[in-house]
Amino acid sequence: MWIFIGKLLESRDGWLKINGKGILFNPGRTDPIDIDDEARTLYCPRESINHVRVLPDDFDLTDIKTVRKENRWFVKVDGQPNTSLGEGL
Repeated sequence: MWIFIGKLLESRDGWLKINGKGILFNPGRTDPIDIDDEARTLYCPRESINHVRVLPDDFDLTDIKTVRKENRWFVKVDGQPNTSLGEGL
């Protein structure tokens, strides 16, 4: 599963311009999370997005931390509920 975490830069004509990092989540692996080293800007159609989580303005894209709680993986969000990546061993 591929997840993109970033900041919305622009929304126009059904397209979103987002700057952030991709996260590859593969629950079948021993180390199931691979986060892009560098941020990038993407344009994606709004209808291709199936989940949006609003993160605080001070969310640090340069230091994304993940945590595991029981059988579920999350991106750590300081001072707020963590955001789910999905289930995996």
